[in-house]
Amino acid sequence: MHGYLLTAYGPPTSHRMSEMPDLKPAPGHVLIRNEAIGLNYPDALMVQGKYQKRPEPPFVPGRDCAGTVIAAGEGVEGFNPGDRVVAQVFTGAFAEQVQAPLNRVFARPAAVSSADAAGAMTVFNTAYVAVVIRAGVKAGDRVVVTGAAGGVGAAAVQLAANLGAHVVGIVSSEEKAELARQSGAEKALILTDREEEPLKAAFKDQVRRAWGDDRGAQVVIDTVGGAMFQAGLRALGFAGKLVIVGFASGEIPAAKANYLLYNNLCVMGAPLDIHFDEALDQIRAGTAWWLGLLAEGKARANVTATLPFDRLMQGLQDILDRRVTGKLVVDVGARA
Repeated sequence: MHGYLLTAYGPPTSHRMSEMPDLKPAPGHVLIRNEAIGLNYPDALMVQGKYQKRPEPPFVPGRDCAGTVIAAGEGVEGFNPGDRVVAQVFTGAFAEQVQAPLNRVFARPAAVSSADAAGAMTVFNTAYVAVVIRAGVKAGDRVVVTGAAGGVGAAAVQLAANLGAHVVGIVSSEEKAELARQSGAEKALILTDREEEPLKAAFKDQVRRAWGDDRGAQVVIDTVGGAMFQAGLRALGFAGKLVIVGFASGEIPAAKANYLLYNNLCVMGAPLDIHFDEALDQIRAGTAWWLGLLAEGKARANVTATLPFDRLMQGLQDILDRRVTGKLVVDVGARA
């Protein structure tokens, strides 16, 4: 088989595809014939050795993949050769064959393409943890999503809207505002200032009053961090919750405990990976739900470009260079 075997960390375009031995099904794992790979910002960090976890080379990187089952390893039930699946692994997705632990493999509906499933896997599951498991969003809730045109942000908008919430998306351009509206945001506010005090003022004056009063939001889903996090707290009303998804700004903020106390607010994290181990039943239910939404046309994977397999690393570089809108997917069977 072919894949990307990292022998040393380095810039994405320093890595090349190579030929490797075919895999055999391992106990407790599902062996997948890979058809599509979803590219994520963490993948770009991983190949450089800048991710928070650093596997010792050599290893095959990559998280999200979709395809069909080749074989099931010893102890695996519920998956058979030919089954359509989608998986999220810690490493191994950048190859024509993938070994996926049983707790990270999910049945894929016939109506959902391998490209859409792979493209949606990390972002929709992350959004599900934030919107449903952590925030508990329900019909009628007021929800603000920062970075609403990004992968996780757009997914969070879609899931909250499908739950019947009233969603305001925070974006930085009219092009991104249109994507937020297409995802289900009732309003998309364009805020370009990234200085903390002006941004706080904008959240107080515009975001908090987006619904025509000053009661604020029940939930803020923050994918940006930095000054946006500090501003997001100002959008919350009584007993509001701010859910931390990530730090796309590159700045990790700190909350002042006295502000949380005086305003009766809650700040919580929404990490995805730990839920595969600690809350697998919820992840399985959530994955089945959003895959169903994709199958019914009630949500979109927002795949905007599909690359051939030998252009995968250039795709990661494009993500680092902020040249990507929407979601990049790799067609494993295609070559440039």
